Amino acid sequence: MLIVRPIRDDDIDGLLRLAEAAYPGMTTLPPDRDVLVKKIKQSTASLSMPVTEPGREHYLLVMEDTDSKCLVGTAGIIAQLGEEDQFYSYKINKVTHCSRALDKKVTVETLNLSNHFEGFAEVATLFLDKPYRKNGNGKLLARSRYLFMAEFRERFPEQVMAELRGYFDESGRSPFWDAIGQQFFGMSFSEADLFGAVHGNQFIADLMPKQPMYVNLLPQEARDVIGRPHDQGRPALAMLEKEGFHWRGQVDIFDGAPSVDAFIDQLGTIKASTRTQVAASTGDFESQQYLICGGDAANFSVCISHLDILQNGAVALPSQTLQALNLQINDPVRYVAL
Repeated sequence: MLIVRPIRDDDIDGLLRLAEAAYPGMTTLPPDRDVLVKKIKQSTASLSMPVTEPGREHYLLVMEDTDSKCLVGTAGIIAQLGEEDQFYSYKINKVTHCSRALDKKVTVETLNLSNHFEGFAEVATLFLDKPYRKNGNGKLLARSRYLFMAEFRERFPEQVMAELRGYFDESGRSPFWDAIGQQFFGMSFSEADLFGAVHGNQFIADLMPKQPMYVNLLPQEARDVIGRPHDQGRPALAMLEKEGFHWRGQVDIFDGAPSVDAFIDQLGTIKASTRTQVAASTGDFESQQYLICGGDAANFSVCISHLDILQNGAVALPSQTLQALNLQINDPVRYVAL
């Protein structure tokens, strides 16, 4: 059975293996053991805190195959951006220049360095091992974050954003990075990506120009990928859009990928979910599959299961589901259709 749960201290070897499989492209999951140990400690500390409002908490969830005891995926949530490092993105704007002498008006797009997303939560670190990309497992992993936010709403602000991986060509080259980032940082995309993951984002503030970038001065191949996700990231974008995220002209400063956002309370999974309690089993379960979650913050877990919705609104669950989620009769539970 597959469950999603918070990471634990003894998960370090499995997390490192996933980080190595996800590299490059996963800024929040660098293949560095010391950094990953710190991320685990930050997550476990965040979960143990009696939080009443969002702050510096980071939550890292993992998908575990309970049969093999292996970690097969990750999903993270940053409670509030800008608490530790400034969070940068580019905002696409338009500027118009006029000349009466020439009777000419020119409108061009600009990229403006922005801290627009500071104060937002971020859903991040979504990675699933290739053999498990089937049977709704990706939905389980991605949507588990929204169920966590619904269950522990006080831990998060009003809005949430998500970054996507930008376009790379067949050789692994980012046209956007080569046109802009390479000129100011003097390092490859993967080097800058890893440096930021390990050391934070201050180097961006130190070296990135604060003046707007005129898009029409960039090479055509760089212009063409502004707001374009990596080809393999299009399903992730479609899943975010279905959840209620929208692109509003913000792009990643490294690879030009679209950054999308939404109001947490308007997310599809949260709006459609129901909180109730566990009832005694009737042995008669629906054919429809659901995402089921339960437990306090430190013991939160999610799985896919059938259930039986009783007349009083409570739900009966198969014994395997109760065992996987460590639930008892009358325990609170939240569910949403898969």
